[in-house]
Amino acid sequence: MSAPDVIIDASNIAHGRGGTVSFARVVDVREAWLREHPGSYPYAVLDGAVRGRLEDRALADRAGREHWLELHQGDADDRILSLAAQYGAAVISEDNFRFARREHTWLQGNTDRIWSARRVRGRVVFSRRSLSVATDEEIDADRARKRGKAGLRDPDSELRFRHVEEPSPCRRSGSVLTPPQVYASGDRLYCHSCDQPAEETVAEAPVPETPDGRTVITVMHGYAVLRTVDVPGDDGLVIGRASRSRPGTTDVTDGLGPEARGEISREHVRIFLDDDGRPMAEHLTDNNASFLNPVLDRYGRPSTARLATRTPYGLEPGDELVLGTGSVRLRISEGSSEGDGDGDGDGGGAGGGAW
Repeated sequence: MSAPDVIIDASNIAHGRGGTVSFARVVDVREAWLREHPGSYPYAVLDGAVRGRLEDRALADRAGREHWLELHQGDADDRILSLAAQYGAAVISEDNFRFARREHTWLQGNTDRIWSARRVRGRVVFSRRSLSVATDEEIDADRARKRGKAGLRDPDSELRFRHVEEPSPCRRSGSVLTPPQVYASGDRLYCHSCDQPAEETVAEAPVPETPDGRTVITVMHGYAVLRTVDVPGDDGLVIGRASRSRPGTTDVTDGLGPEARGEISREHVRIFLDDDGRPMAEHLTDNNASFLNPVLDRYGRPSTARLATRTPYGLEPGDELVLGTGSVRLRISEGSSEGDGDGDGDGGGAGGGAW
């Protein structure tokens, strides 16, 4: 294999809304990347368990024959990150990879190697993602979430089994069997419920979650929560310093002093939804600044991850936009807003590709 300069998380990109899983989405992303980066070598990795759910499996098989797709048995995230580390490659994925931050410390606070691929008005749009620095609690929680989604309740229960003959008369017919549900006799395995032969199979890979609620912005002044606001599905929200002459702007400066208000432009940042209902941000002004998951300096001011003007950036639940020097913070989550009163607005989950 030639040295790839970008690794595509094919399982993440392939998943769509309503449970659809299409490799055509991966092909679209690869072709769009090559148009923008001629001479690049994008290499995709796909979970073996996801291949069986593809509605266009022939496209994946063709990519394998063309040597730009690797089929990995089980969950492929570790393989993706290992390749990225080995070759110094970028990664195209909507995953935050918090579970792997101890093994791959280069992910912590990374601003240049993880890319988002979104579809906006029918066009694939790439943007660099700014990863926050995950805490030990967040890393442990993501590891537990990942095991739970894969059906792995603890690190020692990775084996999975199926009946050799399907369908079978067993009440567990068609289901994945866990280690306590099978027993060994000689060199054969059997189902405890029906005594029919069983065989080891690949554990199902985690399915990326897709948004099933509205995108919510929690508006904070410093660390004080002011309110939560839903992002509408039409043109999104323009956030800034509103006035009677700008009724279309969502004001986030009420209660700030004159100096802090001056750090927020009249139309500062736009938060909108892509074609698949997932949030994006676009900094609108040349005067003041916006930052995505920045590292703070000793004075609490953002020092990294400044957004370029008029460039869309993909957002994920848990991301935080910092406006100006930090007087206004916008946290992204999923759920329903609490209106204009005080509310925590926190949601959960992680996005998965949804085209």
